[in-house]
Amino acid sequence: MAERGKTKVTVLIPTYDRPDVLKQTLPFWLFSDQISKVIVTAEASTDHKARLYENVLGKYSATHGEKLFYRVSVGRSGSVKSRNELLSLALKFAESEFILLADDDYILPKESKISIALNYFRIKDIGAVGGRVVMLGKRAIDPDFFLNLPMNLADILTDITGYIFLDVSHGPRIAKYLPPFFIIRKELIKYGLMYDVRFDTPTSFREESDFQRQIRELGYKLVFDPRIYVYHIAVEEGGNRKLMDPRERFYWKARNHTIFLLKWNSSLLKRIQYQLFLIFLLGIYRPQYFRYVLKGIKDAIHLSKV
Repeated sequence: MAERGKTKVTVLIPTYDRPDVLKQTLPFWLFSDQISKVIVTAEASTDHKARLYENVLGKYSATHGEKLFYRVSVGRSGSVKSRNELLSLALKFAESEFILLADDDYILPKESKISIALNYFRIKDIGAVGGRVVMLGKRAIDPDFFLNLPMNLADILTDITGYIFLDVSHGPRIAKYLPPFFIIRKELIKYGLMYDVRFDTPTSFREESDFQRQIRELGYKLVFDPRIYVYHIAVEEGGNRKLMDPRERFYWKARNHTIFLLKWNSSLLKRIQYQLFLIFLLGIYRPQYFRYVLKGIKDAIHLSKV
């Protein structure tokens, strides 16, 4: 293994219908001396947007050809499938031992030291290291939760509700779940680590926590360190976060959360407790969508039996 001071990481970025956003954020990754390679899968709804992606990526390929690998296509595969494609590409083209999963509206500041994350990987049973996602704008749809909770309350709330509660100050610590900005060992992909396509729904709710749970099931630990961070410009136009009727959104959230509970909780008591809490929480939050929550739960139970 290379010395940690010289080791760099490969960044995976999926993007859909946001060439203007990628144009803003891509240079921060390409010009960072902490990054060895950037792999991008760009999907577009029209030929016009595909050409815009080609213009952006082609420009940087001309100056950073060895550091940038990309694919542009017309069509939408969804966030889960596009991330799985990136993981497969990482096996072929990533020279570094560590893979950083990012979004197209993330910016890596110079002050965020990836080397801190890499130091943790000296410990053999550390499989993933995550950091803070610093919001530069308030997101109206599916906002992130910034709660500085003591002990492991953030993990408990994530277990029960499905939302990743960002414990942005308590750390470094071993965590059950990480924010959607983390680095994994490349070797985990060789062991079959992939996103579960059952979560590839319009909201893609629970796919990250399921992915991280798989890492834990492989015998590895997760570390959260608030000294590692990215800026999130929180763009809500385009991207795989599909705008939809709130009734649909509550349906998919209930469905995916229930699939997660059935997949990872063998205890009937825990399944019942967590499910009742979900029904109570969503019922209190938006009682007018209650029947869509129940339908999501019903369909998830049926799907899990198939």
